Amino acid sequence: MRNKRKHVLTLILFCSLVFSIRAQQQHPYLFFTPDRIATLKEQLKSDKEVKANYAQVEQVAREALKENNPYRKLEYLALAYQVTGEKRYADKIKESIRQTGGKETLEAKDMLNREPAWTSLLSTAHANHQMAIGFDAIYNELSDEERKELAQAIYKIGIRPTLHDWLSPATRFHAINSMGHNYWVSCIAMTGIAAMAVSNEIPEAAEWINMVSRATTDWANFQGDILQNKPANFDNGAYYESVSYANYGLTQYLTFRLAMQNFNPRAEWPERKLFERAADYFMYTCYPADGDYLPSLYFGDSNIAANGEGVLKLLWTLGFQKTDMLWYLTQVRKNQAKESMPTDTPMGLLYTPDLSTAPMQPSLSLSVVYERMGWSMMRTSWEKNTTLLGVKCGHTWNHSHADAGSFILFHNGQQVIKDGGNCWYPNPWYREYFFHSQAHNVLLFNGQAQPQEQQYKGSMLDGSLHHLTDEGNIKYILANVTGPTSRYFSKNHRSFLWIDDVILVIDDVCSHEDGTFSLLFHPDGVSRKNGIDLSVVNQQAAVDIRPLWPDYLTESDFEHDFPYNLKLKAHQGPKAKKTDEMETYYSVTYPIKAQSVKFITAIILKDSPTSKNIPQVTRLKGDDLQGVRIAKGDKITDVYLNTRADGHIMHRNSCTNVNGWDTDAYLLAFSYKKGTDPAVSKNILEWFIGYGSYVRNAHESIFDSYTKKYKVIR
Repeated sequence: MRNKRKHVLTLILFCSLVFSIRAQQQHPYLFFTPDRIATLKEQLKSDKEVKANYAQVEQVAREALKENNPYRKLEYLALAYQVTGEKRYADKIKESIRQTGGKETLEAKDMLNREPAWTSLLSTAHANHQMAIGFDAIYNELSDEERKELAQAIYKIGIRPTLHDWLSPATRFHAINSMGHNYWVSCIAMTGIAAMAVSNEIPEAAEWINMVSRATTDWANFQGDILQNKPANFDNGAYYESVSYANYGLTQYLTFRLAMQNFNPRAEWPERKLFERAADYFMYTCYPADGDYLPSLYFGDSNIAANGEGVLKLLWTLGFQKTDMLWYLTQVRKNQAKESMPTDTPMGLLYTPDLSTAPMQPSLSLSVVYERMGWSMMRTSWEKNTTLLGVKCGHTWNHSHADAGSFILFHNGQQVIKDGGNCWYPNPWYREYFFHSQAHNVLLFNGQAQPQEQQYKGSMLDGSLHHLTDEGNIKYILANVTGPTSRYFSKNHRSFLWIDDVILVIDDVCSHEDGTFSLLFHPDGVSRKNGIDLSVVNQQAAVDIRPLWPDYLTESDFEHDFPYNLKLKAHQGPKAKKTDEMETYYSVTYPIKAQSVKFITAIILKDSPTSKNIPQVTRLKGDDLQGVRIAKGDKITDVYLNTRADGHIMHRNSCTNVNGWDTDAYLLAFSYKKGTDPAVSKNILEWFIGYGSYVRNAHESIFDSYTKKYKVIR
């Protein structure tokens, strides 16, 4: 009873505040506010770039005049009207709202045939948004009767069905737990904007705005659940469903918050702090490069050109102003992706900040891990055309694919190891290929990794990332892929150890029975077998993928003479977005049926496709050790995997001796100059200790800890 009384009191206070603010404000007050329009008109007098961008906006508006019902382009008509004052734009907006309001529904039959009928989805949300902007912009052109008429049209076709399906306590059936991803916030937030637009004409709008505000707060704060197996929506500002859907969902949410700030500057924003680092996510996932667009990691249902331009511009306007954001906005190419906010759109024209003070590079760290979400990014520099490794190992469901442990690699301005991608959802290839493990750079057992039903039911046991280390030329992260692949694997650990120009991918796996283990690689560009390597060339970028353990590939084509060497096989899969075309990806298979195996694969980064100055990477052997030597110039780095330390021994230690050094480390790497003795500590340039408690010899201790740790020592 006390909580109910508190809620009623809050609602009364909110409604009183809304009516007080409304009495003081004059339309337009959503986005095309008088101060923004005045600034634009002033810029149009002398700024050639602004003139050119506005000319494109007005061109779209003029074309919209010819359409029967351009309800998706009302913001263009609205801005053209605000700048020119030409009545024809206002008349077209009125006509469009009347026509749209006269429809029975904006949604497709298959949604209406559900039980209960889904009467409000994204088409309704987009209409709410556009009609609200149009109505707000021409409000002062309308008579009182027209205002009431158009407000009722917006309510009938847009607000009412959304209240029914999503918001009203008496009728709603959607919950954040079932529909709480980007879809939820779009439908809810756009209704809130429409309610603000008609608040003079419909007194109940104050209550609707309050409902939307509370609903979006719950969406932002959603921490996931057990029964319906949903993850938290955000991890330090990052959104698990991919860059594309993070951009879409956050743009919708922040557009509502901007409208609320303009409509009611005193409105509370209780979850504001959650988005202080939202811009960082888009920066960490991007790959600065020359070319026609700014690439980003595109795990799941994203695409390589997806970006957070709209999110960062809205965040900046809402007061989250870090100069790193300006750097990012200078990297995004104009119109490189839909659902962004380029400067030749109405919102982009009005809400793009001054980029003249953008720094040359951001001040962010070179590596980051979003542990709760299961994404990590490691790079060599923030300069253009360097190297970026993205690793994903988290939740699987909906737009987040069955790609636990997968990775994407950019190098020298291009991607060289890519994700399989996606296609339009009704296309059978989406559910039969793109979502599944085979479309990603993962490890399979008997051709399987994550069960197919995880697309719908989600992964009950999620993957996770651990122990991110970045000490300049040495970087490391561990992906625990066991949970989502536990139907086929009893252990599935993938380590990425990046030393100088070589990335070692170390797979330590066990299954429930004997079978066949295979690695998958999806190269981009031109790929071919070249001796013991799979060589990949994409324009000026090149890498060699060299399997090392449990054996090399057969150097020649006479594989029948080498039955125990790893086997390379080419496969065909549909191209993302172009499923009538096929492309090649590869498997590397251990030909001996086994219950456990340890793969070590070197990805050798080359300066150019023809470069001869590349690391020499070879195998090293020892008792219960799998080793790799990386030699380039005068520097040698030896890396050892201690098979005693993989957890298979219970209540016993994992002591071993590596080249004169006693250790219990799972991974031990040390660098030294060619011609010097690595058994002498003064010759060691740097150490990497991966899950170890000591490194010592008879004369000295290099590292000692009562618990096993991950550490770089110089």
